[in-house]
Amino acid sequence: MDLRDKLIEECRTYRKQNGVTQRELGEKLGKHTSAVGRFEIGAIDPRLKFVQNLLNAMDKEIVIVDKIR
Repeated sequence: MDLRDKLIEECRTYRKQNGVTQRELGEKLGKHTSAVGRFEIGAIDPRLKFVQNLLNAMDKEIVIVDKIR
């Protein structure tokens, strides 16, 4: 699973577990409902700012670590 797929999965899980609609999440992100929907179906490659705002809205963060070789 690549990073984008993992973010999509986390977004869907967050919304389901917290009873948040795409519209409500879009409002938190300052984006239209359709932007959240397009992201969740994998129709767009989000910009870094979108990802940062999404993670903040979900109270999550990305941690970067060295690859295991």
